[in-house]
Amino acid sequence: MTLVLLLSWPYFRKHKTRSLLTLTSVVLGVAVYIAMQSANQGILAAFGRAVDRMAGAAQLQITSGDNGFPEEVLEKVQALPEIRAAAPVVEAVVFTDQAAEGGILVLGVDMLSDGRLRNYDLEEDAEEVIEDPLVFLAQPDSILVTRQLAERRGWQLNSPVALRTMQGRKTFRVRGLMRAGGLASVYGGSLAIMDLHAAQLAFGRGRTFDRIDVALQEGSDLGQVRRRLQASLGVGFQIEPPSGRSSQFEAITRSLAISIRITSLFALLIGVFIVYSSFSIAVAERRPEIGILRALGAPRRRIISWFLAEAALAGLLGALVGIPAGRLLAAGIGDFLGRLVQQSYGTPALQGGPEIAPLHLWLGLGLGVAGSLLGALLPARAAARQDPVQVLGKGHWDRVTPERRRARRRLAMALLAAVAACLAWTAPPTGFYASYLLAVAAVILLAPSVTVLVVQCWRPLLSAWRPVEGKLAADSLLRAPQRTASTVTALMLSAAMAVGFAGIAAASRQSLRDWLDNGMTFDLFLTPAEAIGSRTVRFPAALGEGLRQLGLVEEVQPVRLGRVPFSGSQIMLMSTDVSKLARRIRFQMVEGRRDQVISQVSQGKGVLISENLSLIHKLHRGDVIELGTPAGPLAIPVAGVHVDHTDQQGSMLMDRSLYLSRWGDDAVDVFRVYLKPGVSQSRGREQILGRFAEAYPMFAMTTAEIKQYILRVADQWFALTYWQLAVAVLVAALGIVNSLTVSILDRRRELGVLQAVGGLRSQIRRAIWMEAGAISLTGLTLGTAVGALLLYFNVYLMRQDAFGYRFEYLFPAGFAAALWPVITAAAVLAALWPAESAVRVPLVKALEYE
Repeated sequence: MTLVLLLSWPYFRKHKTRSLLTLTSVVLGVAVYIAMQSANQGILAAFGRAVDRMAGAAQLQITSGDNGFPEEVLEKVQALPEIRAAAPVVEAVVFTDQAAEGGILVLGVDMLSDGRLRNYDLEEDAEEVIEDPLVFLAQPDSILVTRQLAERRGWQLNSPVALRTMQGRKTFRVRGLMRAGGLASVYGGSLAIMDLHAAQLAFGRGRTFDRIDVALQEGSDLGQVRRRLQASLGVGFQIEPPSGRSSQFEAITRSLAISIRITSLFALLIGVFIVYSSFSIAVAERRPEIGILRALGAPRRRIISWFLAEAALAGLLGALVGIPAGRLLAAGIGDFLGRLVQQSYGTPALQGGPEIAPLHLWLGLGLGVAGSLLGALLPARAAARQDPVQVLGKGHWDRVTPERRRARRRLAMALLAAVAACLAWTAPPTGFYASYLLAVAAVILLAPSVTVLVVQCWRPLLSAWRPVEGKLAADSLLRAPQRTASTVTALMLSAAMAVGFAGIAAASRQSLRDWLDNGMTFDLFLTPAEAIGSRTVRFPAALGEGLRQLGLVEEVQPVRLGRVPFSGSQIMLMSTDVSKLARRIRFQMVEGRRDQVISQVSQGKGVLISENLSLIHKLHRGDVIELGTPAGPLAIPVAGVHVDHTDQQGSMLMDRSLYLSRWGDDAVDVFRVYLKPGVSQSRGREQILGRFAEAYPMFAMTTAEIKQYILRVADQWFALTYWQLAVAVLVAALGIVNSLTVSILDRRRELGVLQAVGGLRSQIRRAIWMEAGAISLTGLTLGTAVGALLLYFNVYLMRQDAFGYRFEYLFPAGFAAALWPVITAAAVLAALWPAESAVRVPLVKALEYE
């Protein structure tokens, strides 16, 4: 610590800009880690808070997927003596005439029983509504809203509120305002309460509930009651604490979480290499101090501990700055993720800032310090190993012995062999993650040797372009392979990360396009909600007959969509007339002959499952699966497997006749409409909306519009690629500034001699610019190659541990081509300041440095 106070602190004060580069590298890695983790945790926490506040005092929630369950289930629940209260709920996201203001979550509750679970905290002038539920029940148009929602929409007590229901545009009256806080804070106050039976009628639930909230008698064993309820109700029901819904939401966003973890890991790894370059500057500038200390007898461990103490302080300070910087960055990422979830799943906007567990804060702090120590270790060891004469002299600072180079190559080859063994013999996902990390480690070990080879390839081209400047640039890089390799490796990892994720985005988009082209063959797609992922408002089956009676409609296909419990998760169950559907679309079969599969499914003797469901749950043609239905357990064989991107958790196609017989539910989520030949889509939409839009909430989308909608949502899921590109550009700038600064310090006398013998400042500048360009081109060359390798792992990851989709390997040539000029331009711009500092060093000062 004495050396830090006597030597390091004056150095930091003298070289504030360079010290800032060291801190920035740590701040960058920690900030990206904290930002990604905070944004993801914030979304999950916001959803969890919404679930907890809506649950009130409920200790268990009974659901059966999106399709609901009959009212008779409530009697079975209430029959258990351990149940203190059981409150049925209908839940729907609806829109007013102010559609641009977003959706409102409406809870339909039984006022006679729900007050035992939830506190509505009404304002004084409306308390009699909740104190006497009969007042509320006697007025079926009653609705309670939050004070925040009323102020945003300009509503008062007894104000009319027009909601888009299954009965068309229906007017309700505001009978009470809920105070802010508690239940009223759910989804930022976008919440309304209405009577249970009014909600069933308004939202097409018939005689079904969406869930039952349960409170237990004091002293009852939660686990035992849960098991008794499960035995009483059967396999078609999920019975779990309210927090279980958060787990389901987390499962839906799991692929995003995986992407976030990988991005954070790479950001921290890249930060290590930037720290290495930064500390190389410090070592190069303080050769005299190091040489004097070594000449006076200071042991090597003292030199190493000096620089490591510096690194620890820099890492601690950088982490302390990076944590709040990451929280600020997370606010923007969190807003983006919240809008994406809202658009994808039709929920109101999730309210809540970035959040992160204390564990991740400590990890961010620890990783910042550890990364800084790791990055400074090699420069510190290099400084300690040098002979005092060499340290005080010029040159020979960055040499690596042939033995060390050979040892690195042998270790890298061993790691690559281990990668092949993990992929061949280890069960996923453990083997995959192990091979992924081993492959990255092997690439890092090979980077110095490969960097030298690539720079040697660039040397003739640079020399041919500018004979003097090109040779100076290439020779400078080859003279310091360690320094060059560290900068190139950081840039390589950044570019590889961006290319790998861009490849996944391209592959998924292409697979999605093929699926859309094969399946979206209708003329119009009718949905009751603008967000097609919403499943809370449904059409009545009678609407299908009304559509068929229009003279311009040739065929109408009603489709029921809803998640159902299956093997510990929830999958999408789709039901329609399969024989009619098969005449209109092209199934991409993976298992089973198309004609045989369609015949079996249309007769209700089997189901057609998606490829990702097959991969996730290891299901194949002929396997028998069991589903819980209101009519009892249904055991049915898998008739075939096909490519389907409807849901990330997997989907199952069932004939509508079988669904009606087992679920007794004739509601419709969407209608696929085929117009008669010669009828344009615009004309068909105009007539359908003109005829039915007043009676039903209805959005009519053409084939092109639905494809654009789905592709736009998919693109937003992969928007993190652009964040990674920004990180790659920043890494290029920071790394190259560091590398060139060290290079100039290392060649100060050489540059002075060049100017003394007539070298022009413009030539010196061009040599340094070309050095920066060579670094960027080398990093991009290796990054593109490594990105192609990482893309293989990413494709495997998406198939085995995220989506379950069998994406084809598709290299993002367009994205990679765009990456080259962007990174190269950033590198040249980053070289402007080091180049100016090199040519403006006084000649006498440059020549005296020996």
